[in-house]
Amino acid sequence: MALPSFMKHIHFLEDSGWIQTRKEGRVRTCVIEKKSFAVVEAWLSEQRDLWEGRTDRLEKFVTTIDEKEQSE
Repeated sequence: MALPSFMKHIHFLEDSGWIQTRKEGRVRTCVIEKKSFAVVEAWLSEQRDLWEGRTDRLEKFVTTIDEKEQSE
């Protein structure tokens, strides 16, 4: 990846509040903003619960159908 493309991504993450950067000479240090990721983690947790419930119901449905087909 070219440096300008990389820096575009870094600036986007910084502008979004996901990271903070500090430049000393030629060295740029990036630090993750944990508070921003906490919001994402909360949302992902909700989505995980939702999809686990859906896949559990799908598993139950498939198992029930399979049992019915085997008993016929």
